[in-house]
Parts: sequence; C-alpha cells; structure tokens
Amino acid sequence: MSYTVSGMREAVAENVRIELARRKMSAAELARRLGVPPQNLSRRMTGETPFDTDDLVQIANEFGISVTALLPVEQTASAS
Repeated sequence: MSYTVSGMREAVAENVRIELARRKMSAAELARRLGVPPQNLSRRMTGETPFDTDDLVQIANEFGISVTALLPVEQTASAS
C-alpha cells in the first residue's frame, strides 16, 4: 500500500488521536506537556501542517511508545 502525502498526514494524526483517547488526554493537555501552543498541535491534528520527526519523537516519548506506533501500519494481502 502506498500513501499520498495528505493520506500519511491524516493517518499519523488519527494514530495520535487514538493514543490520546487511550490515555483520556486532551490535545490541549498534550500540547501543554510538549511545551507547544495548542494551535500548533491543532494544525497538525487536522492535517493542515504535517508532523515532523521532532514532533513524533516528543509525542512518542510522552506516550511511552515507539515512534513507529504513530505511523500507519501497512496492510498486506493474505494468501488465499
């Protein structure tokens, strides 16, 4: 499976939203913990601005997960 740039942005943002929900944490709280303005995180969460690697490392560290957990999982076709 291949992703478009916007598709990758949306997939990463969705994974961040999932992790926030698992932790019952708001995006505003995550922004506070990361030391970034909530508007900056909001633009990333909506796909308006892409997450960069520094963002993903900080978010993964805050959640206690690997950066790859925030990336979309490639689906493979099962053998029939």
